[in-house]
Amino acid sequence: MNHERIYQLLLQKRNGTISGPDDEYVTGLINVHEDIELMWKAIKHSPSIQGEERFWHEMNTDAAWQLVEEKLQPRPRRMWWSGGWLIAALVTGVVGTGLIFVWQAIHTENPRPKELAVAETTEKPGLQLKLANGQTVMLPYNQTNQQLSAGNVKLSAGSKKLQYTGTGEGFNTLVVPPKMDYKLVLSDGTEVWLNATSRLRFPFTFSGDKREVYLEGEAFFTVAKNATQTFIVHTEKSDIQVLGTTFNVSAYKDAVMSTSLVSGAVVSKTGKTEVILKPGEEAVLAGEKFDVRKFDEDEVLAWMRGIYIFHNTSLQDIGGVIGRWYGVKVVFDNPEIAGKKFTGGLEKLQNLDYFLETLQIVGNVQHSYDKQGVLHFK
Repeated sequence: MNHERIYQLLLQKRNGTISGPDDEYVTGLINVHEDIELMWKAIKHSPSIQGEERFWHEMNTDAAWQLVEEKLQPRPRRMWWSGGWLIAALVTGVVGTGLIFVWQAIHTENPRPKELAVAETTEKPGLQLKLANGQTVMLPYNQTNQQLSAGNVKLSAGSKKLQYTGTGEGFNTLVVPPKMDYKLVLSDGTEVWLNATSRLRFPFTFSGDKREVYLEGEAFFTVAKNATQTFIVHTEKSDIQVLGTTFNVSAYKDAVMSTSLVSGAVVSKTGKTEVILKPGEEAVLAGEKFDVRKFDEDEVLAWMRGIYIFHNTSLQDIGGVIGRWYGVKVVFDNPEIAGKKFTGGLEKLQNLDYFLETLQIVGNVQHSYDKQGVLHFK
């Protein structure tokens, strides 16, 4: 089956109009193919649009592709398949039906000021370990392991992972720049997987009855169990306390702060408010209080596969991800554009220009770069 037919079946599955055999068939595809699984996750959260099933049943895909190719020349057709399910959005937008797969432009009542920059990176380029003594060690990224020294500490770095042996005083800072993600194994065996544009302050050796680290950005923690030493993640707005568990923390300065628990138990605190999470729950900081809700593990942790999935998300927030993942500053020349909302996905390894062109064709969002490389939405 082609992507258009699969998309039609997924619409029927969401709307409850699918036959038993078709439901069994497409469910099998969802379980086997990651791109179809992501397509289903996006579709099931998007609202139903009158006539959408009939449109996809009657659609002349050859004619639609001809229109698409006219828009894409001279770029190769293949580029739109790097995120296979995004092709449905492109085809629908070009044929001019008004049906947009999961990219739904919605204006908000309170647009952000136009001078607001969504994301601005100030770090020097490259993966860095800033030592407590003020020295900086440049780390290899996706390369074979290299043996480095930091005082009495021996570093084993490479293959997107840092491990070390030895002791040292004070807190060090691992800086992960845009476009990268990186793993760190702490002295107690705890593993921390850091997303792009993130920083983690940590000691080479934990002492006392606490294991404390400081996070700015996003990271997935697999905490080694130790009944005598509580593990605490400090962020700008809250603290997360655990004994042994796996969880995700998103604490970027320009985004909503959240803690998502995969296994074990954590206590998330801010001011005088605290909540205890159960597996499958996340705490989203809303003002001075936490909003506890269920979360989809595959979606929240999709960044670990290099994918950002968004549902009814403002272009303002999507711009924040673009800034962190691609290392560009984003500015809205037209403040109303910041409030437009979309549902879909963004791949880190996909060329950013392809994604921006999709926004332009499907969502009528114009963009340009100035001489300083700043990305302008207008």
